[in-house]
Amino acid sequence: MSTITLIATGHKENGLCNSQELFKIIEQISPDVIFEEIPPGKFEAVYEGTRQASLEVKTIKAYLQKYPDTHHYPVDLDIEQATEKEIKKEVDGIYFICKDYSPEYNYLDSLIPYWTEKYGFPFLNNDRCSEILSRKKALEKQILNTLRKDKNQRAMNHERLELAYKHWIDQIDDRENEMLRNIYSYMEQKKYDRALFLVGAAHRKPMQQKIEEYESKESFKLNWTFYNN
Repeated sequence: MSTITLIATGHKENGLCNSQELFKIIEQISPDVIFEEIPPGKFEAVYEGTRQASLEVKTIKAYLQKYPDTHHYPVDLDIEQATEKEIKKEVDGIYFICKDYSPEYNYLDSLIPYWTEKYGFPFLNNDRCSEILSRKKALEKQILNTLRKDKNQRAMNHERLELAYKHWIDQIDDRENEMLRNIYSYMEQKKYDRALFLVGAAHRKPMQQKIEEYESKESFKLNWTFYNN
C-alpha cells in the first residue's frame, strides 16, 4: 500500500516556519511525488515566477533542483478570480470585526503567529494548533450570530456578512474535497510508493476527518501518516 504524509504548513516564512526547515522535513520523507495546495490554473504562473511564490513553492523549487526526479502536482480547486477576490474582501471584513468584538478571538489570533515563529512545523502539526483554529472558527460563527441579534448593530449588513461567511466555509469544504479526490486519482493511476501532501494548517483537522470518511467508502486505500515531529 502506498504511503502519503500530510504536513501542515504556513504559507509565509515566520521564524522556524521557513523553507530551510521544511526542506529538511521533506528530505527525511524522500517522497516520489508532492501534492500542492495550488489550483491547476495557477500552477504554471507560480512556477514561472509571474505569481508570488509561497513558502511551500520556494521549498519545492529548491527540492526539485536537488532531486529532479521527484514529481509534483497541483490538487486544489480552480475558483473564478473575481469570485475569489469578492469573497476574500468580505471575509477580511469579518476577520477584523471579530478581532474588534472579541478579546478571546484577538488573543487566539495572536497565539498562532507567535507559536509558529517559536516552534515552526512541530506546532503547526500539533493538535494544539488545530484546537486554536477550531475555536476561532466557532467564535466567528458565535460573533456573527450575536451581532445579528444586537439592536445597536442594525447599521451593519448582517445578511451580506453571513452569506459571505457561508460562501467562504462552503468554498473551503469544496476545496478540501477536490484536493482529496485529486490525490486519490493520481495515486491510483501513477502507483507512487511515497507521497507528500503540503497543505495549510487550517486544513489539517478537517482533512483528517475527510480522509477517514473517504477511506471508509472507497475501495482504493492509502496509508496516511501525519507529520508531528
